[in-house]
Amino acid sequence: MKKLFRLTLLLSLSTLLYSGNMYSLTGVDKVYPIVEIQGSKIDKSYKTTIYHELNNTLKSLDIDYSGFNQRAMAIIINEQHLSDITIINIQLIISEEVKRLDNDIVTFALTYQSKEEFVFDKEELEDNLEDALDEILDKFATQYEDDNKKIDAIKLSKNDIALELNYETNYEEAVKRAKKEKKNILFVLGANYCPWCRKFEQRVLLKREVNEAIQKRYIPLILNREEGKFPKEFYKSITPVVHFIDYKTQKSYHSVAGYNNKDDFLYLLSQDK
Repeated sequence: MKKLFRLTLLLSLSTLLYSGNMYSLTGVDKVYPIVEIQGSKIDKSYKTTIYHELNNTLKSLDIDYSGFNQRAMAIIINEQHLSDITIINIQLIISEEVKRLDNDIVTFALTYQSKEEFVFDKEELEDNLEDALDEILDKFATQYEDDNKKIDAIKLSKNDIALELNYETNYEEAVKRAKKEKKNILFVLGANYCPWCRKFEQRVLLKREVNEAIQKRYIPLILNREEGKFPKEFYKSITPVVHFIDYKTQKSYHSVAGYNNKDDFLYLLSQDK
């Protein structure tokens, strides 16, 4: 069973492209650690050291890694050859059985992925590998601790964050202002008793660099899904949701449903041309 599980995991990894999307680490309390080194440039003896560092990180986060578990946490190292240059890729992934929301079918899915890479240099290999490993484990640990902080499910007051960040709280007024200033609208739609909405407000929208980026390019609008008045086309069953609305047509040209961390949200903003 373990060999089949391991083979399935490795075969699925061979076709995966790196994604910068955010993965939630909330509730990840037990994993089955795996370390794999593919290619000829990295000696397989490094597996022991990497496995030890991985387990130390799991132990520090109080994540159970004893025994087999269907949730695999793997560090995969492979090579990419570009002309006379070899790129060493190191990935940290979590893969597990998940249930699809629409039909309750259980499937095998990637639920976390992070990646670092460096150019192979035999003389500096050990230092480069150690730096990449530290970076990828530190990134995981930081997000894990952040995602598992308790956030109270309090009722959303549209005025609290709006006053703090100078957001509009009336859809029609936001449209008028957008037309006048010739700026698109960034429409944040939340809901009552939505912990992910609180998290998005507190850990993303309230960050100075995020608010500066929003205020510079958009007319920001925040509304409560249960209380605010807005066109039905912007309604989503998942919250929070962010709509990017064209000021000329009042149509959403892009929307993002669910929580995105600060770095991922800033990246989304930078990609909106």
